[in-house]
Amino acid sequence: MRIAITGGGTGGHTSAGLAVASALAERGVECVWIGSRHGIEAARVPERGIPLYAIPTGKLRRYWSWQ
Repeated sequence: MRIAITGGGTGGHTSAGLAVASALAERGVECVWIGSRHGIEAARVPERGIPLYAIPTGKLRRYWSWQ
C-alpha cells in the first residue's frame, strides 16, 4: 500500500506528518510526500528517506486582492 501525505510550510504540520509516516512505515506502508520545495518539508522529508513531490504552493487569500 502507498499513502500520500500532504502539508508543510511550518514545523508543526511537518513534524506531525513525519510522525504518521514513521508509524505507517513500521507497518510496512510506503509513504510519499506532496509539498512545497520552499517549505520546511523540502529539507526534513528527504532526510527521512521519504520521496518528496514538490508542487507550486502559495498563500490562500481569504480576501479580495489584485494579486
